[in-house]
Amino acid sequence: MPDQNALVVLASGGTGGHIFPARALAEELLGRGYRVALLTDSRGEAYDQLFPGVDVVQISAGSPSVGGLLGKVKAATKLFWGTLQSIKYLRREKPMAVVGFGGYPSMPPAAAAALLGVPLVLHEQNAILGRVNKLLSGPAAGIATSFLNTETVENSVLGKMIFTGNPVRKEILSLQGVNYCSVSNTEKFNLLVLGGSQGATILSDVVPLAVASLPDELKGRLHVTQQCRKEDLAKVEEIYNNNNVDAVLETFFHNIPELLSDCHLAIARSGASTMAELAVAGRPSILVPYKHAMDNHQYRNAKNSVDRGAAALILQDDFTVEILQDKLACLLTHPDKLKTMATATAQCAEVEAASNLANMVEDMAKNRTNGSPLNGKVVA
Repeated sequence: MPDQNALVVLASGGTGGHIFPARALAEELLGRGYRVALLTDSRGEAYDQLFPGVDVVQISAGSPSVGGLLGKVKAATKLFWGTLQSIKYLRREKPMAVVGFGGYPSMPPAAAAALLGVPLVLHEQNAILGRVNKLLSGPAAGIATSFLNTETVENSVLGKMIFTGNPVRKEILSLQGVNYCSVSNTEKFNLLVLGGSQGATILSDVVPLAVASLPDELKGRLHVTQQCRKEDLAKVEEIYNNNNVDAVLETFFHNIPELLSDCHLAIARSGASTMAELAVAGRPSILVPYKHAMDNHQYRNAKNSVDRGAAALILQDDFTVEILQDKLACLLTHPDKLKTMATATAQCAEVEAASNLANMVEDMAKNRTNGSPLNGKVVA
């Protein structure tokens, strides 16, 4: 058991892709007897319920990628002050390690750790090293990756990469091992449509019309659960109602574990958390990567599953009513294909990701001088 005063500091941006892995690691570390703190930006006010038992500390941060020249200056000033705040906090609390999960709010605590000689571990959720993690990779003791094949051009960075997987919430982990239930060509078919933390307008534009254009015998089997932006709800509801499609529409779902467990097919973006949750649940999917994602990381995420036969890929520019209708008709009438995809998806999961990452943090803290990891799977 660790010293009861041993502290691990987590540093994270405010989106779900960063926060959910941080939350999963926090749960694992608390279970091992560590104290845990989360340093993040002003959005941290909303995280008290997500991080029970964790000291949530707000620091100054901003993104230099928005707002033109003035925005860059303001962001740089905020990041500078955030770094000073982080230095003060780390000096006072003396953590054994700092874990950065990406996003600009993670930069000040990670930079402070590097300046003070505190072991720094970075976790990369996507299949390509993100901009902030790339900037911090030099002083990092190790970089935990969510995909076996994580892209980077620096050999020195590649040597620091350890495959841990992408930690998911305990509620999602409970789905591991729950068998995929194939349905016959006459049974009800649950279609789950997820568009990321804020929904995706293109899914609202295309999916209802593709479903409506299916033959009546297929359309009548569908139960659609779809996430929509608030401004798209009325339009989507009207299409489903006019075509007698059984549908549940919400801007945000709080019962994702239940929905994943029940679904026979998901249509989704390919953000890192979505990919990890689909893998743990072992559910087949049609992935539509967000084409404006930085460094096209959603496409790279999706390719990892598609290349293993776990998902179908439709690029956003190709995501039309006609193409989706054909894909849905094919999968609805070939449940054997869905079963094969589900099995392949489950094989993509790393259910010990939170434990692997916690082991890596412990090892990096114990090996300050050389940062040699003792656990995890080295990325070749």
